[in-house]
Amino acid sequence: MDIKIMYNESSKILARVLKSKFKQEGFNIVDSHADCVCIIGGDGTFLRALRKLNYDSIPVYIGINSGNLGYLQDVHIDKVGDMINYLKSKEEIKANKVELADITYVYSNNKQKDCAVNEIQISGKHYHKIKFELSDCNGFKEEVVSSGIVFATPFGSTAYNKSLGGPVICEGIDALCATLFAPIQNSKTRDYIQNSIVGKKFEIKVLSDIKDVEVIIDGQNVDLDFENLSKIQITIGTKEIFKLNYNNKTYGENMLEKMLKGNL
Repeated sequence: MDIKIMYNESSKILARVLKSKFKQEGFNIVDSHADCVCIIGGDGTFLRALRKLNYDSIPVYIGINSGNLGYLQDVHIDKVGDMINYLKSKEEIKANKVELADITYVYSNNKQKDCAVNEIQISGKHYHKIKFELSDCNGFKEEVVSSGIVFATPFGSTAYNKSLGGPVICEGIDALCATLFAPIQNSKTRDYIQNSIVGKKFEIKVLSDIKDVEVIIDGQNVDLDFENLSKIQITIGTKEIFKLNYNNKTYGENMLEKMLKGNL
C-alpha cells in the first residue's frame, strides 16, 4: 500500500517517526498517487491539505490529531499503532463518504469551479454589513442585509454553522445549510429566512460594493475577480472524498465521544 504523509510545521518530528513506522511495517512512502493520505496536525492542517490536493477523491484520507482539538482528525497520536495494524490486516479498508459543496463562480464571460469540505463564507470585510440576493432551487428569492452568510455541508454543519445557531445536518442527508450571521432584522430586508434555510442548491448575488466583500472557504480566503463576478452557485452531492473509518464509527459518533471525554 502506498502512503503519502502531509503535516504542519509543528509536526515534523511526528511525521518522521510515522514514516519510519510505516516503512517498518512494509508500506511504501510516496509523494503522489497514494492509496492513503495521512494528514498530521489539527483541523486547519487537514482542510489546507485537501485543498492543496484539489480534493482528490481517489485516496482514503487519514486525519491524525497532534493537537487538542480534532473534529476532523479521527486518529489520536496514541492510536497510530492501532491504525497501522488495521491497515495491515485489511484487504479492503472501510471509509466514510464525505460530500463536498460544489461551488461555481459565474463571471461575465466564464465560470470557475471550487469545492468546500466544511463551508463557504461570503461576508463583509471588517464586519461591514453587505446586501445580497439569495435564491434556492425551489424558486425562493429574497434580499438580505447581514454581516454575511455561511453555506455548510452536512460534514461542516457541526463547525462554524453550529456556532452561528444553524442546525446540524445528519450524515447521509443530501442538503446544504445556509445560515446568516448578524442580520438586520426587519421585514423589508428579511422576511422568509429567520436564521437558516436548508436546501440542495443556492445562488447568491452580492448587491453591495463588491470591494467590501470576501469569500472564505474552510477558513482560507479565496482570491477572486470580484469586479467581474456576477453570482456564486453552491450545490451538494456532485463531489466527494473518503475518510478512514478504522474504528467502525460515524463522524457524528466520533465527535460525540470526544465531547463526552472533554476533548472538544
